[in-house]
Amino acid sequence: MPERTAPALILFPWILTSGGPESADLLPILANLGVTTIDRPYDGDAVRLVGAIKPALAVLVCSTADSTGRAMISAVAREGVDRLLVVNADVSPEGTVAALELGADAVISRSAETEMLRATLVALMRRVAPRGPVAKEIPASSRVRVGDLVIDHDVCEAREGDSLIALTRTEFRILDFLAANVGKVQSPQRIMAEIHDYQFTAAEAQQTIKVYVRRIRRKFEAFPWPSVEIVNARSFGYRLQPTLNRLSAGNVAA
Repeated sequence: MPERTAPALILFPWILTSGGPESADLLPILANLGVTTIDRPYDGDAVRLVGAIKPALAVLVCSTADSTGRAMISAVAREGVDRLLVVNADVSPEGTVAALELGADAVISRSAETEMLRATLVALMRRVAPRGPVAKEIPASSRVRVGDLVIDHDVCEAREGDSLIALTRTEFRILDFLAANVGKVQSPQRIMAEIHDYQFTAAEAQQTIKVYVRRIRRKFEAFPWPSVEIVNARSFGYRLQPTLNRLSAGNVAA
């Protein structure tokens, strides 16, 4: 039987946990990063607190093999955190995919070394609260348009015509990157390197980006005639292009 992980929610700059061994591992890391922490059990009030303050970064310690863990990921993801990291006790590839499907932006194994966990936290915190000069130049235009798709960097919104597309932070960054390179095939590793500091292997990037592309496509499928589509160039990667035949848009499998 796999070891069950007590559900815990780590919420920056506060921490809400079940007081289990996960707290003992995480609290020193958070303290060294200058994060103020408060311990309390995970419950319905914790989710309501997430919704009230909408933190830039939340971390869930749970297991996707457990229904409680899956419910936690879904509940916190719905509350609008900018970044959601899942520290997952289910180390299977299926467990990672499940966490991503439920709304996580990144997943790390519960058995990962302390330095790996710390590096992941630092990378995510740097993304939500960047300091110093940014790595890449800000586009001259605050908007990118492909077909009827308009990506507005000033308000971090994507619209298909007049309709807002409800994207998570990571989905927005992926779509923005593909739109900025419209018509050009981008490899899964290249896409993931653009949105995360973590160095993905080819297999990890392929598995992860497939989940995100599927989620973005589903949101475009809500429109009767989407003007753009994400096309899979098999064995090479993905590209965004104007929909050549709107009747077949959304039918390209990841």
